Amino acid sequence: MKRLGQISIVLLLVLAVVAASGCTGTQSRKLVEEGYLTIGTEAQFPPFEIRKADDSFYGFDIALGEAIAKELGLKPKFVDTDFASIIASLNSGKFDVAMSAMTITDERKKTVNFSDSYFDAGLSMAVPFNSNAQTINDLNGAIVGVQLGTTGDLYATDLKNVKEVKRYNHAPDAFLDMKNGKLDAVINDDVVSKPIVASDPTAFKIVGGLLTVEQYGIAIPKDNPDLLVKVNAALKKLKENGTYDQIYNQYIVNWSEE
Repeated sequence: MKRLGQISIVLLLVLAVVAASGCTGTQSRKLVEEGYLTIGTEAQFPPFEIRKADDSFYGFDIALGEAIAKELGLKPKFVDTDFASIIASLNSGKFDVAMSAMTITDERKKTVNFSDSYFDAGLSMAVPFNSNAQTINDLNGAIVGVQLGTTGDLYATDLKNVKEVKRYNHAPDAFLDMKNGKLDAVINDDVVSKPIVASDPTAFKIVGGLLTVEQYGIAIPKDNPDLLVKVNAALKKLKENGTYDQIYNQYIVNWSEE
Protein backbone atom coordinates (compact mmCIF):
# COMPACT_ATOMS: atom_id res chain seq x y z
CA MET A 1 0.00 0.00 0.00
CA LYS A 2 2.83 2.35 0.85
CA ARG A 3 4.49 1.76 -2.53
CA LEU A 4 1.17 2.20 -4.35
CA GLY A 5 0.64 5.39 -2.40
CA GLN A 6 4.04 6.71 -3.47
CA ILE A 7 3.30 5.86 -7.10
CA SER A 8 -0.05 7.63 -6.86
CA ILE A 9 1.62 10.73 -5.49
CA VAL A 10 4.18 10.71 -8.31
CA LEU A 11 1.43 10.31 -10.91
CA LEU A 12 -0.49 13.19 -9.41
CA LEU A 13 2.60 15.38 -9.52
CA VAL A 14 3.22 14.49 -13.17
CA LEU A 15 -0.39 15.24 -14.07
CA ALA A 16 -0.17 18.54 -12.23
CA VAL A 17 2.94 19.56 -14.19
CA VAL A 18 1.30 18.60 -17.49
CA ALA A 19 -1.85 20.51 -16.60
CA ALA A 20 0.16 23.55 -15.58
CA SER A 21 2.14 23.53 -18.80
CA GLY A 22 -1.12 23.38 -20.73
CA CYS A 23 -2.30 26.54 -19.02
CA THR A 24 0.68 28.67 -20.03
CA GLY A 25 -0.80 29.49 -23.41
CA THR A 26 0.19 28.64 -26.95
CA GLN A 27 3.85 27.81 -27.37
CA SER A 28 5.67 29.97 -29.90
CA ARG A 29 6.46 28.29 -33.20
CA LYS A 30 10.05 27.58 -34.17
CA LEU A 31 11.92 29.57 -36.80
CA VAL A 32 11.39 28.39 -40.37
CA GLU A 33 15.14 27.86 -40.65
CA GLU A 34 17.44 27.65 -37.66
CA GLY A 35 19.75 30.64 -37.41
CA TYR A 36 17.75 32.75 -39.87
CA LEU A 37 14.94 35.28 -39.70
CA THR A 38 12.94 34.37 -42.80
CA ILE A 39 11.11 37.45 -44.06
CA GLY A 40 8.28 37.44 -46.59
CA THR A 41 8.10 40.45 -48.90
CA GLU A 42 6.65 41.53 -52.24
CA ALA A 43 9.79 42.79 -53.92
CA GLN A 44 8.35 45.13 -56.55
CA PHE A 45 7.41 48.02 -54.28
CA PRO A 46 10.17 50.65 -54.35
CA PRO A 47 11.53 52.24 -52.25
CA PHE A 48 10.60 49.57 -49.69
CA GLU A 49 11.49 46.32 -51.39
CA ILE A 50 13.09 45.68 -54.77
CA ARG A 51 14.54 42.52 -56.26
CA LYS A 52 17.56 42.90 -58.54
CA ALA A 53 18.31 40.83 -61.63
CA ASP A 54 20.81 38.82 -59.56
CA ASP A 55 17.99 37.95 -57.10
CA SER A 56 19.41 40.11 -54.31
CA PHE A 57 17.10 42.54 -52.48
CA TYR A 58 17.35 46.17 -51.39
CA GLY A 59 15.11 48.93 -50.09
CA PHE A 60 13.83 50.40 -46.83
CA ASP A 61 12.11 47.24 -45.54
CA ILE A 62 15.04 45.11 -46.64
CA ALA A 63 17.59 47.21 -44.75
CA LEU A 64 15.34 47.42 -41.69
CA GLY A 65 14.72 43.67 -41.81
CA GLU A 66 18.45 43.03 -41.97
CA ALA A 67 19.01 45.29 -38.96
CA ILE A 68 16.25 43.57 -36.96
CA ALA A 69 17.66 40.13 -37.77
CA LYS A 70 21.09 41.27 -36.59
CA GLU A 71 19.62 42.51 -33.30
CA LEU A 72 18.05 39.06 -32.83
CA GLY A 73 21.36 37.33 -33.49
CA LEU A 74 20.06 35.88 -36.76
CA LYS A 75 20.84 36.12 -40.46
CA PRO A 76 18.13 37.62 -42.71
CA LYS A 77 16.59 35.56 -45.50
CA PHE A 78 14.02 37.15 -47.82
CA VAL A 79 11.26 35.28 -49.65
CA ASP A 80 9.61 37.08 -52.57
CA THR A 81 5.85 36.47 -52.70
CA ASP A 82 2.72 38.13 -54.10
CA PHE A 83 1.28 40.64 -51.65
CA ALA A 84 -2.25 39.28 -51.99
CA SER A 85 -1.17 35.93 -50.51
CA ILE A 86 1.49 37.14 -48.10
CA ILE A 87 -0.55 36.74 -44.88
CA ALA A 88 -1.75 33.27 -45.87
CA SER A 89 1.84 32.28 -46.67
CA LEU A 90 3.01 33.67 -43.33
CA ASN A 91 0.42 31.71 -41.39
CA SER A 92 1.19 28.53 -43.32
CA GLY A 93 4.79 28.67 -42.12
CA LYS A 94 6.65 29.82 -45.23
CA PHE A 95 8.37 32.62 -43.33
CA ASP A 96 8.71 33.97 -39.79
CA VAL A 97 7.53 37.53 -40.41
CA ALA A 98 6.15 39.59 -43.28
CA MET A 99 7.69 43.00 -44.05
CA SER A 100 6.18 44.53 -47.14
CA ALA A 101 5.00 48.09 -46.45
CA MET A 102 1.95 46.49 -44.87
CA THR A 103 -0.64 48.80 -43.37
CA ILE A 104 -1.89 47.85 -39.91
CA THR A 105 -5.66 47.31 -40.22
CA ASP A 106 -8.31 45.83 -37.96
CA GLU A 107 -9.14 43.24 -40.61
CA ARG A 108 -5.54 42.02 -40.84
CA LYS A 109 -5.22 41.97 -37.05
CA LYS A 110 -7.84 39.24 -37.00
CA THR A 111 -5.33 36.79 -38.48
CA VAL A 112 -1.87 38.13 -37.54
CA ASN A 113 -0.18 40.17 -34.85
CA PHE A 114 1.54 43.41 -35.81
CA SER A 115 4.69 44.92 -34.42
CA ASP A 116 4.72 48.50 -33.24
CA SER A 117 4.32 50.77 -36.25
CA TYR A 118 7.55 51.66 -38.02
CA PHE A 119 6.41 53.99 -40.81
CA ASP A 120 3.70 56.64 -41.26
CA ALA A 121 2.12 56.42 -44.70
CA GLY A 122 -1.04 57.17 -46.69
CA LEU A 123 -2.71 56.74 -50.06
CA SER A 124 -2.60 59.23 -52.90
CA MET A 125 -3.96 59.42 -56.44
CA ALA A 126 -1.70 59.56 -59.48
CA VAL A 127 -3.08 60.49 -62.90
CA PRO A 128 -1.68 61.01 -66.40
CA PHE A 129 0.22 64.29 -66.68
CA ASN A 130 -2.34 65.76 -69.09
CA SER A 131 -5.34 64.74 -66.95
CA ASN A 132 -7.76 67.39 -65.70
CA ALA A 133 -8.64 65.34 -62.60
CA GLN A 134 -7.79 67.06 -59.33
CA THR A 135 -9.63 65.00 -56.71
CA ILE A 136 -11.33 61.64 -56.25
CA ASN A 137 -14.61 63.33 -57.16
CA ASP A 138 -13.28 63.88 -60.67
CA LEU A 139 -13.08 60.14 -61.39
CA ASN A 140 -16.63 59.74 -62.68
CA GLY A 141 -16.63 56.86 -65.16
CA ALA A 142 -12.88 56.35 -64.71
CA ILE A 143 -10.84 53.15 -64.82
CA VAL A 144 -8.66 53.03 -61.70
CA GLY A 145 -5.63 50.83 -61.13
CA VAL A 146 -4.59 49.40 -57.74
CA GLN A 147 -2.35 46.70 -56.34
CA LEU A 148 -4.32 43.60 -55.44
CA GLY A 149 -5.02 43.10 -51.73
CA THR A 150 -3.77 46.51 -50.60
CA THR A 151 -5.51 49.34 -48.79
CA GLY A 152 -5.56 51.09 -52.16
CA ASP A 153 -7.61 48.18 -53.47
CA LEU A 154 -10.07 48.53 -50.59
CA TYR A 155 -10.30 52.30 -51.01
CA ALA A 156 -10.95 52.15 -54.75
CA THR A 157 -13.49 49.35 -54.35
CA ASP A 158 -15.59 51.66 -52.16
CA LEU A 159 -15.67 54.42 -54.78
CA LYS A 160 -19.13 54.59 -56.31
CA ASN A 161 -18.34 56.90 -59.21
CA VAL A 162 -15.65 54.88 -61.02
CA LYS A 163 -16.37 52.62 -63.97
CA GLU A 164 -13.88 49.86 -63.15
CA VAL A 165 -11.14 48.94 -60.69
CA LYS A 166 -8.28 47.03 -62.31
CA ARG A 167 -6.10 45.03 -59.95
CA TYR A 168 -2.42 44.28 -60.44
CA ASN A 169 -0.01 41.99 -58.61
CA HIS A 170 2.64 44.72 -58.69
CA ALA A 171 2.15 48.49 -58.41
CA PRO A 172 4.62 49.44 -61.18
CA ASP A 173 2.52 47.45 -63.66
CA ALA A 174 -0.45 49.71 -62.95
CA PHE A 175 1.64 52.79 -63.73
CA LEU A 176 2.84 51.20 -66.96
CA ASP A 177 -0.75 50.61 -68.04
CA MET A 178 -1.65 54.19 -67.15
CA LYS A 179 1.24 55.44 -69.26
CA ASN A 180 -0.09 53.35 -72.13
CA GLY A 181 -3.54 54.92 -71.83
CA LYS A 182 -5.31 51.99 -70.19
CA LEU A 183 -6.01 53.68 -66.84
CA ASP A 184 -7.31 57.06 -65.76
CA ALA A 185 -5.75 56.95 -62.29
CA VAL A 186 -3.72 54.81 -59.89
CA ILE A 187 -4.47 54.79 -56.17
CA ASN A 188 -1.43 53.63 -54.27
CA ASP A 189 0.78 54.34 -51.26
CA ASP A 190 2.02 57.91 -51.65
CA VAL A 191 5.60 57.16 -50.63
CA VAL A 192 5.78 54.51 -53.36
CA SER A 193 4.00 56.54 -56.05
CA LYS A 194 6.24 59.59 -55.59
CA PRO A 195 9.49 58.04 -56.90
CA ILE A 196 7.63 56.42 -59.80
CA VAL A 197 6.13 59.78 -60.77
CA ALA A 198 9.48 61.53 -60.27
CA SER A 199 11.16 59.04 -62.60
CA ASP A 200 8.74 59.94 -65.43
CA PRO A 201 7.41 63.46 -64.71
CA THR A 202 6.07 64.04 -68.23
CA ALA A 203 3.85 60.96 -67.92
CA PHE A 204 2.40 61.19 -64.39
CA LYS A 205 1.47 63.58 -61.62
CA ILE A 206 0.03 63.21 -58.11
CA VAL A 207 -3.05 65.28 -57.33
CA GLY A 208 -5.38 65.92 -54.42
CA GLY A 209 -3.09 65.31 -51.44
CA LEU A 210 -3.26 62.31 -49.11
CA LEU A 211 -6.46 60.27 -49.18
CA THR A 212 -5.74 58.36 -45.97
CA VAL A 213 -3.34 58.26 -43.04
CA GLU A 214 -1.86 54.82 -42.36
CA GLN A 215 0.91 53.07 -40.45
CA TYR A 216 3.07 50.15 -41.53
CA GLY A 217 3.80 47.23 -39.24
CA ILE A 218 5.60 43.89 -39.35
CA ALA A 219 3.17 40.97 -39.50
CA ILE A 220 3.92 38.07 -37.16
CA PRO A 221 1.90 34.85 -36.68
CA LYS A 222 -0.39 34.89 -33.67
CA ASP A 223 1.19 31.65 -32.45
CA ASN A 224 4.60 33.31 -32.08
CA PRO A 225 4.15 35.90 -29.31
CA ASP A 226 7.79 35.55 -28.24
CA LEU A 227 8.99 36.73 -31.64
CA LEU A 228 6.61 39.70 -31.48
CA VAL A 229 8.20 40.83 -28.21
CA LYS A 230 11.72 40.43 -29.64
CA VAL A 231 10.91 42.29 -32.86
CA ASN A 232 9.38 45.20 -30.94
CA ALA A 233 12.44 45.37 -28.70
CA ALA A 234 14.70 45.38 -31.76
CA LEU A 235 12.67 48.13 -33.43
CA LYS A 236 12.84 50.25 -30.29
CA LYS A 237 16.61 49.86 -30.09
CA LEU A 238 17.12 50.68 -33.78
CA LYS A 239 15.11 53.88 -33.38
CA GLU A 240 17.05 54.86 -30.27
CA ASN A 241 20.55 54.18 -31.61
CA GLY A 242 20.10 56.04 -34.90
CA THR A 243 20.06 53.02 -37.20
CA TYR A 244 16.44 53.61 -38.20
CA ASP A 245 17.17 57.23 -39.13
CA GLN A 246 20.14 56.16 -41.26
CA ILE A 247 17.96 53.68 -43.16
CA TYR A 248 15.18 56.27 -43.55
CA ASN A 249 17.56 58.87 -44.95
CA GLN A 250 19.11 56.41 -47.39
CA TYR A 251 15.94 54.86 -48.78
CA ILE A 252 13.28 57.54 -48.29
CA VAL A 253 14.89 60.99 -48.16
CA ASN A 254 17.72 60.26 -50.61
CA TRP A 255 16.13 57.42 -52.57
CA SER A 256 17.62 56.42 -55.92
CA GLU A 257 17.03 53.14 -57.70
CA GLU A 258 20.13 50.97 -58.05
